[in-house]
Amino acid sequence: MSVCNRNPASLIKSLQPERYRQLEFKLEFKLELVDTEPLQTRKKEEVTIMKKKKFMALALAMATAVGCTACGGGKSTTETTPTGSSDSASESQASTGDNTVIVAMGAGFSTLDPGYVYEKYPQLIINACYENLFKFYENDETPQPALADSYEFSDDGLTLTVKLKDGIVFASGNTMTSADVAFSINRTKNLKGNPSFICDTIDSIETPDDSTVVFHLTEPDSAILSKLTYSSLAVLDSAVVKENGGTDAEDAASTDTAQSFLDGASAGSGMYILTSYTPDEEVVLEKNPNYWGTATNVDKYILKIQPDANTQMMTLSSGDIDIALNLTDDTLEELKGSENVEITDGLTKMIGFVMMNMDEQYGGPVSDPNVQKAIRKALDYSGIRMICGEGTVTPYSIIQEGFMGSKGDRPDDYTNIEEAKQLLADAGYPDGFSIDMTVSDLDMEGIQLTDLAQKVKDDLSQIGIDVNIVTEAWAAGYGDAYRNGTLGFTVMYWGVDYSDPNVQLEFLPGGTVGKRAGWTAEIDPELAGMYTEAMAATDNDARTQVLENIQDAMYEDGPFIVIAQAPAHIAHSSRLANVNIFDSYTIDLTEINVK
Repeated sequence: MSVCNRNPASLIKSLQPERYRQLEFKLEFKLELVDTEPLQTRKKEEVTIMKKKKFMALALAMATAVGCTACGGGKSTTETTPTGSSDSASESQASTGDNTVIVAMGAGFSTLDPGYVYEKYPQLIINACYENLFKFYENDETPQPALADSYEFSDDGLTLTVKLKDGIVFASGNTMTSADVAFSINRTKNLKGNPSFICDTIDSIETPDDSTVVFHLTEPDSAILSKLTYSSLAVLDSAVVKENGGTDAEDAASTDTAQSFLDGASAGSGMYILTSYTPDEEVVLEKNPNYWGTATNVDKYILKIQPDANTQMMTLSSGDIDIALNLTDDTLEELKGSENVEITDGLTKMIGFVMMNMDEQYGGPVSDPNVQKAIRKALDYSGIRMICGEGTVTPYSIIQEGFMGSKGDRPDDYTNIEEAKQLLADAGYPDGFSIDMTVSDLDMEGIQLTDLAQKVKDDLSQIGIDVNIVTEAWAAGYGDAYRNGTLGFTVMYWGVDYSDPNVQLEFLPGGTVGKRAGWTAEIDPELAGMYTEAMAATDNDARTQVLENIQDAMYEDGPFIVIAQAPAHIAHSSRLANVNIFDSYTIDLTEINVK
């Protein structure tokens, strides 16, 4: 392998063993100098990290200089498996006298206000600082009571009565009551931010006493317990939020000013409190001194924003971080076999899909049902899975693995080029056609949407469809066009808002995602009617049956082709226990312990 094609960590390790040991010695020496500095605890940690980063940059520069001599195609004579070491991190933490865990996240976010939060990584922070009436304690489980003690549905499914646990206190020391629950959910609903749709079926909330919450629903909602697990419906300390400009009034969207406060402090009952948030840099969480439950032994979390997978791999190997959440197949290979690093693989509920607009004005030829079928038959699903990485699956339809009612995977032998060509001819395109595919600059669990688009382009060329990929930044117009339903042909991804199969019903005609493909209820009223049927089915057997019927109806028809369910890979220091992939929160910080 040419050195020029290897990442910086590999370059360092390809140096002569004596020189590599010298680099390691210098790094350890630097750490010892920092550890002897009479700094305050937090400043000491920051300086330590800074020093280590400066030295790593120096090491990388030296490695690059050596690597440049081999750019003519010479091969490295040493292929050493990286050996991560948590010694430096352990020494730093020992000097502070607490159990601090450093986590590297893959992307930044816009807010930590539960009423507005709608991005990936805030979920794990909200889950650590706040609590909900219900929670998923394990992947693929049904929601279980958390702050709730018990619950009951009315016979018609329109009323949900929840009894609260006794003795719940917020970080402030205030006792949680039903009024806090009502305030929190009404605030999210009335803020009218991205997550407010989760409250759509909640008509009103009654609080007949301090320990009882009564939800009145606009229609039966078999997913309501799952929705109540979502971060944006976490229970806030209403007194604290009101003191800092918060309101649950109907005009909250224009009058609430609590976001700036909640971006820098938490007002929950969770195991941790937010003590610092530097946008695009880091979040610091510390143990809640008033936590009512049983806590783990982690005293502090420092969550760093490190989008680059190579950086995460190197900082984990060197002991600068304890958990890496944004690793690629290449960086995972670098870490495999490391003495002090453990790797966990799992399957997320995030899916990538091809969307073909049903409105001829935007979709052109891909609005034709026969063309849509032809595209389905032309795609190389096994090749797509290879691009997305180990652990990727291709769901049978819109209900992915991990959800009730999932019908598993699309068969490997589904692809049929000759049938696809015939379908194109039936649609009036015997010689194919040319079409633009607009793609965003986003990624799905590290999988670039542009890479998926290129694979689709290559596959469709086999049946005469010439795809021209047009890349457009989300903020530059793609996002608005996608939401407004004016994109004709695209590859996009969908991350579930709450862990329940009903969230996938938004792909049906007339649903939130269905409308983005010009798929109105009028086009397919029978399939659209299955939405109401699935929502009303509170019995699990009945729900499973209608979900299977929906999948069968969308297996070969409709404007969406689910092409990949993304895997997740995390790596962590072996000094930690209970670091598990948890789809709802990425990982559950409240379960991790230091060994």
